[in-house]
Amino acid sequence: MKRDITCRLDTPANRSQKRHHVVVFEDGHGHDIRVVMNLMHITAEEIALMYKARWQIELFFRWIKQHLNIPTRFGTTENAVYGQLFSALIVYVLLKTMYDRLSLRVPKHEALEFVRFARLLLLNKLAAHWRYLLYTLNMKDIFHP
Repeated sequence: MKRDITCRLDTPANRSQKRHHVVVFEDGHGHDIRVVMNLMHITAEEIALMYKARWQIELFFRWIKQHLNIPTRFGTTENAVYGQLFSALIVYVLLKTMYDRLSLRVPKHEALEFVRFARLLLLNKLAAHWRYLLYTLNMKDIFHP
């Protein structure tokens, strides 16, 4: 924790009436993070932990946008969104597991990155060697290497 102060915000002529809690701490890369809030009863350590937890959630959602292709929602209810999200996560984990098992058996000159593998599989355009390995793969190979 670098700083834990309270202050009034804005310019001297237009200063806020209420004090704000300002906490300065470092992230994992040594950059200063400044958090300003009106919650005075929360300690600086709790504020830093809340911010870090919130940042992990942001990173998770960015990962979802980058790795899971969810172009449209099937519904707007909470259950529909959860169902679609969990289905996409399950498909991703299964595809990634298949890719990891198959890529161990593929010569280096035929190696593919995971994203390319998934795209070619979806388009049914995998190379013959990959298709053969996929055909010979069974569920016990996926869950018990």
